[in-house]
Amino acid sequence: MFLFKNSNQWFLYLFLNILFRRVLGFIGYPSKYDISPSSVSDRCTFSLASTLNDENGQRVDVDDNLYATKPSSKSSFGLTDEDFTSWLSAELSNAPGRQVYETTFDSAVLAIVKWRQRFRGNPAVWKRIFKKDRVFKELIESAPILHSVQKFVNNHANSETEDDKITILDLCSGKGYLSMFLSEILPPEKVAKIILVDKAWAMCNSEVLPHHMNWDHIYGDIPHANDGSTIKQVEGEISEQRFLPKSNLTYFTTWPIPLHTSKQDLKQSCNQRQTKKHIFDRTKGPILILAIHLCGTLSLRAVDFFNNNENVKMFCLKPCCLPGMVHAKRNDTFKIGRHSFPAEDVCSNGSFTKKDWSGPPRWHLEKKFILWSDHLYKGIDIDVSGDSNSDLNSLKKFGRKSKR
Repeated sequence: MFLFKNSNQWFLYLFLNILFRRVLGFIGYPSKYDISPSSVSDRCTFSLASTLNDENGQRVDVDDNLYATKPSSKSSFGLTDEDFTSWLSAELSNAPGRQVYETTFDSAVLAIVKWRQRFRGNPAVWKRIFKKDRVFKELIESAPILHSVQKFVNNHANSETEDDKITILDLCSGKGYLSMFLSEILPPEKVAKIILVDKAWAMCNSEVLPHHMNWDHIYGDIPHANDGSTIKQVEGEISEQRFLPKSNLTYFTTWPIPLHTSKQDLKQSCNQRQTKKHIFDRTKGPILILAIHLCGTLSLRAVDFFNNNENVKMFCLKPCCLPGMVHAKRNDTFKIGRHSFPAEDVCSNGSFTKKDWSGPPRWHLEKKFILWSDHLYKGIDIDVSGDSNSDLNSLKKFGRKSKR
């Protein structure tokens, strides 16, 4: 409660309050379109892989009480695996999409338990990887992608040779939560590797500097217990192998499907050429491109990868923020595939810094997000039949578009 001595002070407070809200945009303007990033991201009201549309194209309501359950006061390492599994299931019981993608959520819970087993004995890595709100947010947003990839891979014929196996490309991967889920969930006999592409990684075989993303959960050394035990991968399960001699074992050997990092800035044309030369042209089996939370013009580059490489058999795209105003000021024209459109139609101020949005209220940008997603869709070179509305309905239903 605020008390004021006279009407002038009240007027001044009211004026400053309005100015404060207008300047900072979304502060003070809650809306059904402006969902807090700490619960579930609604950065793109209509996207090429919307986490808020179920398999039938219906919007999934967000439960505001998703994180009402308080976490255990104990460290997660103090719980048994069974108790930890039960706690995860209870925390996610009301998650958006939980009923729609029930099997996917169940598989993801087991994957998180396997992460915990893998990093037991290394609390520094586990604490950095398992931040509850972050992991749950990543799972909720990626559930439709996990479901679609599982369906595609399970329908893929068993590979007779290593060259026939699937390669998954995780663009702008961040730490790699999506890839980590897939490594635990997908059958290793059908997937050769998952490549995590991000400009924040260090170069291969180079020193990890403070400004690089930490990759200890992928390449870090496995600490040895006092009794000489270590962790070893045995037929897809993590088990304990006692009295192994100390060696250069790393977590890389414990992931059922190998995780590889690739330092690439997709906005740089030279990096695009290198990616094509070293990944697309050298991969003999089918490639899946997963492009989740791509900011601005990075979505254009993802569509280019899809259009320009015949061995890409599946493409999942979820745009993030809109292209910056610099493109509109230069009167740029965006061109992808056989489609082009003026940048000024989709550009806007504002961007995400980690989970914090800086810019106008996101629900003000709804029409531009719809138009941006529609242009990206039209830029995908694919043979389609019927009118565009039926295509968009199909897109909303499945949350992805298969090319070939």
